Amino acid sequence: MSELKSTAPKESDARAEYFRDMYKEQKMGNTVTALVMGLFGTGKTSLIGTGVRPILIDSFDPKGTVVLQRKYADEIESGNIIIRTYWNERSSRPTEYSRWERQWEEDIRTNFLDRFGTYAIDSLTTFLDALSNEVARRKGRSEGQLAIQDYKIIYNTIKDIIKLSSSCDCNFILTAHLVDEKDELTGEITAQMDSYKSMKSQIPLLFTEKWVLLNIQKSKGLEHVLLTEDYKRFRASSQLGSGGVFEAQEEPDLKKLLEKAGFSTEDKPALF
Repeated sequence: MSELKSTAPKESDARAEYFRDMYKEQKMGNTVTALVMGLFGTGKTSLIGTGVRPILIDSFDPKGTVVLQRKYADEIESGNIIIRTYWNERSSRPTEYSRWERQWEEDIRTNFLDRFGTYAIDSLTTFLDALSNEVARRKGRSEGQLAIQDYKIIYNTIKDIIKLSSSCDCNFILTAHLVDEKDELTGEITAQMDSYKSMKSQIPLLFTEKWVLLNIQKSKGLEHVLLTEDYKRFRASSQLGSGGVFEAQEEPDLKKLLEKAGFSTEDKPALF
């Protein structure tokens, strides 16, 4: 018994050191994960362009990067902002998700995303369409109709993609469209993320930042505003900005938000 007592503290210290080292290896470091939601035309894609450089955007919204191409033409030309497009999706012959999946898995395997300051998928709504079409194809569903067991596969796939993208050494942004939904019991109308029902509450839990972009009429005219707290029918929250770090309505600028929260805004070396 005395021998056990003499060795236990040493073993306990060794285990504590082991778990501390494991945490150091696994923690994500000075990066942010944000789910950016908004109605059409509220500046979701434009917000990505305010992030830490270089920026990589996987775009599933057809022509959704027109604003970026107009505003950041020189940076796109130089390769400081890279846009990979997955716009040619057809439900009858899906190709875009599998094409993206091969590229993204290679990016994860080679740590390619670590070379970027910001990585974004734009947007969840159209990405989910492409994934659903591909699952239906792989399962041999007639006319692309999903079976109830397919939704679990889709949810687990989305969850894994978010977790692995978030674990890279870059800020990860996922945009999503909002749709108005009415509660049948209370009659309350709230803006909900446009996705399958089971994902509306589960996907936001995977992000520290749940932001909403709005167009609000102000004295100078219509302005893009980023919500970090609930406002009217819109639901938003921020772990980084809690305790008064962020205002309830912020300027939609990723670098300014990161600076307020004490995170690095320094651009990484250019790829080209």
